[in-house]
Amino acid sequence: MDQDSSSAVEGLTLEVDRDHVGWLTLDQPESSVNILSASLMRRLDGLLSQLESRIANGQLVALVIRSGKKGTFIAGADVREIASLPSAAAATAASAEGQRVFRRLERLGVPTIAVVDGICLGGGTELILHCAYRIASDRDSSRIGLPEVRLGIIPGFGGSVRLPRLCGIQNALGMILTGRPASPRRARLIGLVDRVVGHQRLGAEVQGFAADVIAGNVPPGGARRSLTQKLLEGTALGRRILFGMARRRTAAETKGFYPAPLRALEVIQKSWGLAPDEAYAAEARVLGELALTEVSRNLVRVFLLTQDAKRALPPETLDGRRRVGRAAVLGAGVMGGAIAELIAANDTRVLLKDIDQGALDAGLRHANSLLQKAARARVFTNEQASLKFALITGTLAYDGFEEVDLTIEAVVERMPVKQQVLREVEAKVDDTAVLATNTSSLSVGEMAAAVDRPERVVGLHFFNPVHRMPLVEVVRTDGASPEAMATAFGFALDMGKTPVIVADRPGFLVNRLLGPYLNEAAHLLEEGATIRQIDAALTDFGMPMGPCRLLDEIGLDIAGHASRELAVAFGGRMEPSGLLDRMIDDGRLGRKNGRGFYLYDRGKSKEPDPSLASLLAAPEPGTRPAGAAAGAAADAAGGPETGEMVRRCLYLMVNEAAYALAEQVVDGADQVDLAMIMGTGFPPFRGGLLRWADSEGTAAVHQGLLAFQEALGERFSPAPLLAGMAERDQTFTHSP
Repeated sequence: MDQDSSSAVEGLTLEVDRDHVGWLTLDQPESSVNILSASLMRRLDGLLSQLESRIANGQLVALVIRSGKKGTFIAGADVREIASLPSAAAATAASAEGQRVFRRLERLGVPTIAVVDGICLGGGTELILHCAYRIASDRDSSRIGLPEVRLGIIPGFGGSVRLPRLCGIQNALGMILTGRPASPRRARLIGLVDRVVGHQRLGAEVQGFAADVIAGNVPPGGARRSLTQKLLEGTALGRRILFGMARRRTAAETKGFYPAPLRALEVIQKSWGLAPDEAYAAEARVLGELALTEVSRNLVRVFLLTQDAKRALPPETLDGRRRVGRAAVLGAGVMGGAIAELIAANDTRVLLKDIDQGALDAGLRHANSLLQKAARARVFTNEQASLKFALITGTLAYDGFEEVDLTIEAVVERMPVKQQVLREVEAKVDDTAVLATNTSSLSVGEMAAAVDRPERVVGLHFFNPVHRMPLVEVVRTDGASPEAMATAFGFALDMGKTPVIVADRPGFLVNRLLGPYLNEAAHLLEEGATIRQIDAALTDFGMPMGPCRLLDEIGLDIAGHASRELAVAFGGRMEPSGLLDRMIDDGRLGRKNGRGFYLYDRGKSKEPDPSLASLLAAPEPGTRPAGAAAGAAADAAGGPETGEMVRRCLYLMVNEAAYALAEQVVDGADQVDLAMIMGTGFPPFRGGLLRWADSEGTAAVHQGLLAFQEALGERFSPAPLLAGMAERDQTFTHSP
């Protein structure tokens, strides 16, 4: 590009070519992505003064805004600044200031063109909404969205006002109320971008588009609306119907736990048709009201914990990792096939090995079905799904393993079998390859002791379903090398997962904390509570499913095995109730064989199984309250009240977390909270298990455990760490 003049401030560079087109490049130093911090917004505001002067003097006829970061336009606003806002008034003022700067951009008086090549979220999307034209590249990673509701707030730099007016109410609601971003193809369809171009010829395409804009050859953009959309959005009655439907759907989905989507809906509805000044003021006011709520503070904290988790290893350690160009999965069961699919979906070659052709075929089918399901959900195209499946090679032998950088063992949970598999694969791979195990409960150190290079062995514990669950526990052993840990950690990041480093202790972290929670549900059933009552109590608290339903999803045989292992490791406080063993003996395995706590028809859940009552007979008379067998029926009344059920299940998890912290299973309470949210779906709006415990008060939790201990036994005995914290009035976590 022939350059006529240029100027720069930190993070912003303006070049004006000989055709008097300005090229504004955002490239924040010492950062891998661009973030709209308050300081960057101030610099942009100052640069706009220079642009206005050049325009007034006829030196600028158009402005192109682009990013100097590969794969990212703007990743959003600075979330840490949101966390530090001191008051609702300050939040409202920050919103109004961002709006002012972007509206100043909108009013420049020359065509403005935003070029999105990669991720464009939050404030980045609000910036491009204030440009006259938008171009997006066809890069696979390109996404444009407004995810603010996931932080408990609404778009506050004009997004709640501008997006509905540009793309239509329905399209805007679909993005703002869910926080889900749009692909370039979808963005073009709804009128969010004017053109989608190949990322490899992006520069030339943008120059040509700018020339067309200056020449007046580009028609106004915006959504092409169907007749139904026009009827719904173009009349007062239609809009009332549209907003009413959206409100009912949003209320059902958020269940009253997340206020931001409904407040966003309120702003969009009330500001429709208002003068811009009034509409922007309404948006800023609601953002201010939401930003200081406990829900928003908790969601912001969870976001920051997720970002911090990616930096759990020092940069110099992570730099020493082995890049995984080819991986191998050993064992083609449900987990093995799913892990292979995850690897291929992230464009990495993978060998899927088993010793049985039937099992291998089933594993490949499972991997392919997951890819096809993703294609139907428009995660990628059918062609891309086929290309990704081609990256998976099924094998009964070890051919090609000499090229593998990382192996993941996913065979049956039996120590001798896993040790044998690790010994076999060690002999077939390069000396520097990392050997990982997907065990959920067995000692990684004991496995490592069976091979010649134990320093290459680590744990990579994925959670089921692999393609959905964001957590991976990276299990460290005393002998694991820094390079092996860095390779496993970096691989988890490359797969789009959130890694949490855990010590090699029984159950690691998540399963260890789930153990007493699930076991207590069985005790509650034996005391007369019903399946519906127990599951409703915990889902009303915010859990994605109740403990009985969760046991069915895990598989009663797997849960029973894990509970016995935990009891061996931790003694009386983990002693199983015995109900699971009786159910397994009765042929109940959960969803996978159609019978568990619930009945299933071709995998679809039906009602709780009333015949389960017969299994609740106690081994010895008098060991539980009379009438408990009848209490297992779907609609029978009995057992503790709802609040007690919730406290019993959750206080035991908190107590076990205190034991785990004392043993340094993880570095601190933040890692506990992140792992429980990412690995179990613990409600993010509550900030995590230990943040919730702090809201209850550690003294209250301690006293509750003591009361339960007196009434129900030693499994409720408070952990020494928790007792000490209660005495000193300490909390597990700190405010963001």
